[in-house]
Amino acid sequence: MRRWLLLLLVLSCGARADQLSFGFDFENARIVSKAVSTGDFVLPASFCTSDDTKALIRKLRFKDCEALVNRLKTMRDRPKMLDAATVLTAELSKPGYGKYAPLAAEVSRQLKEYIPATFSAQLKVHFIFGSSSGGFAFDDVPDDVYVDMKGFTDATTQELAETIAHELFHAVQNHLMPAETLPTVAGVKEVTGPLWLNHLVAQLVREGTAELFTHPLADRPPTPFSAQKILGIERNAKRIGGIRTMFETLGWRMLLVPPADEDAYDSIYGIMFYTDFDETAYDLGWLMASTIIRQDGKAAIFELLKQPPKQFVLRYQTIAQKEGKLPLFSADFIKEVDKLP
Repeated sequence: MRRWLLLLLVLSCGARADQLSFGFDFENARIVSKAVSTGDFVLPASFCTSDDTKALIRKLRFKDCEALVNRLKTMRDRPKMLDAATVLTAELSKPGYGKYAPLAAEVSRQLKEYIPATFSAQLKVHFIFGSSSGGFAFDDVPDDVYVDMKGFTDATTQELAETIAHELFHAVQNHLMPAETLPTVAGVKEVTGPLWLNHLVAQLVREGTAELFTHPLADRPPTPFSAQKILGIERNAKRIGGIRTMFETLGWRMLLVPPADEDAYDSIYGIMFYTDFDETAYDLGWLMASTIIRQDGKAAIFELLKQPPKQFVLRYQTIAQKEGKLPLFSADFIKEVDKLP
């Protein structure tokens, strides 16, 4: 039987429709981690038809559930994955999910820093095991986010909560950010170029503002979970000027030689947003968001999300010009961004 843990962001007596709530579903993580840790892959009959399994198949771009189960079986041959599954199975078998019992309260605390009490949405966090990403969501299921527990067995409550808050903030963004229009077929660059550039800028806004939740680990002493991540953040901080140049270069690429479709866009976008290249756009976006907060306060982020994505870049540029020490986008690039819808 599926068990949901429902938490209210606004802690009060009784639930109201005008509150932000989020549910925790550990079922996939429990079933899969147990199978991997024990080697018993006689899974429940409903496993292959569950939404979580379908999400995993979709994320991994597998043909069917059989391909997913075959992947899960190979995890037993990888010591780190087997250890993670064993630790997670033991924890999820405890009352209240063991050390994860205080998790929701910590997520609520973090989200309330940036989301006003007047905002309302009902969101779901699906804890899974065995994807290719620490966290993800799908555009067509905007209120559901997925967090892969295989990478968090040595994370503290705060560290795991920061990733969950990051992913939930993406769901909040879906409620606030203006809808985008993307080309369905390749067209002339004068038409499609601005749409793809706007999409790239929107992704910078999404990841940069969500990084407000995960970036704080760099301000604390390293832990077994955070040590490598901190090194990446420090590395990116030293080359932030070049990272800004790289983003602008990708922007010009979108504008002047637009990708033919979303797959082609993805290969360009990934240069700055994928782990293969240190997710440099996350740190650039965080720098921009934190700069805006320093000048306008935390509430400004929520309000900026309601505006066209270009306003995030334009506001940062204005503040950076006054401060004089931050990396600036070129005047020509800013002119093109300002033309976006």
